[in-house]
Amino acid sequence: MKRLIVLSVVFLSGCALWMANYDSNEYSLVNQVRTQAIVGDCSSQSVKNLYNTTLELKNFTQYIPQNDATIGLANQLYVIVDELHKRENLSPAYCKAKLNTIAKSAEEIQRVVGSKPR
Repeated sequence: MKRLIVLSVVFLSGCALWMANYDSNEYSLVNQVRTQAIVGDCSSQSVKNLYNTTLELKNFTQYIPQNDATIGLANQLYVIVDELHKRENLSPAYCKAKLNTIAKSAEEIQRVVGSKPR
């Protein structure tokens, strides 16, 4: 999964001409996901907040024209967060590792979204 996201980011960097223009709301949502993953703990409320923000990002990007690349990345990020959200009896080690993966993935998506043409 990580490899797919990294490859997608590398590919998308060269495809900026065919992407939707920069959207500050989209960038803000990715930033919120990243920040929540960095500062969040493994409490059920923190995981729920992270899930809700990721779902909002997924839904927000869904119908923006010429935004297929970001839609795909948002969907992949949603899958990662959904795995954490659905997991019962979270071990601290699993949760911290998952939050780290989410933060790194969101950072890469943030780079892509931030590099869109203005």
